[in-house]
Amino acid sequence: MTVRYQELLESVSRKADLDTADAREAAEATVTTLARTLPHPERDQFMDVLPGELRSDVPERDPVRRLDQREFVQEVSAIEDRPPEQARVRAQAVLSTLADQEPGLIEDLRVPEDLRELFDPPPAGGGLTAPGGGMAPLTADEVREALRDLPQWTGDTRELRRTIVLPPGDLDRVLERIRLLKEETLHGPQVRRGADGVQLALSTSSVGRVTALDVDMAARLDELIDEVAPGMAAPPS
Repeated sequence: MTVRYQELLESVSRKADLDTADAREAAEATVTTLARTLPHPERDQFMDVLPGELRSDVPERDPVRRLDQREFVQEVSAIEDRPPEQARVRAQAVLSTLADQEPGLIEDLRVPEDLRELFDPPPAGGGLTAPGGGMAPLTADEVREALRDLPQWTGDTRELRRTIVLPPGDLDRVLERIRLLKEETLHGPQVRRGADGVQLALSTSSVGRVTALDVDMAARLDELIDEVAPGMAAPPS
């Protein structure tokens, strides 16, 4: 069965709030990057299910590249010349649509385990995307609503903030985990050291404001801190 091109573009447009031209750009960049991660038998199989409009984008003879999630998003980002947080949303819209049309695709192509999360659809709502596929800033009301579920955080439409005060060893472990998380997701907090502890500050660099990505990251950071230093972090300042 062949992926239906027009349905693909319509789905990508809907999931990432893109116009048709941007959906096409996202599909081409994502298909190219995915093909480069596949060994040649699977790459040929992938080419067989693609519509003709995308087959020319598949690099048939390029050597296989072993990419983790961060590297995959960086590759798409470089091809599209867009910030990584935008590239990730657009890539997820494309890959989840491919999975919708070809439910066995992930297993058939033996997609590396580390990339499978990218086949989940991007989060919807909450000001995630703006026209053109950029991150849309949250409104003041949306930020206030989000903070109700994030009692350790304060903030406004410019940034979300959490202060942590921990013994040096625990603090070092937390900050190392945060560093690794930023490398993995290409998104994460600014770390500001002060006399009263360390402040984590979240905003989306491409728009200079808080987006749904920052709300999701704040929740992930809460889980990370509780895992490394349960019950020890200071309440919000």
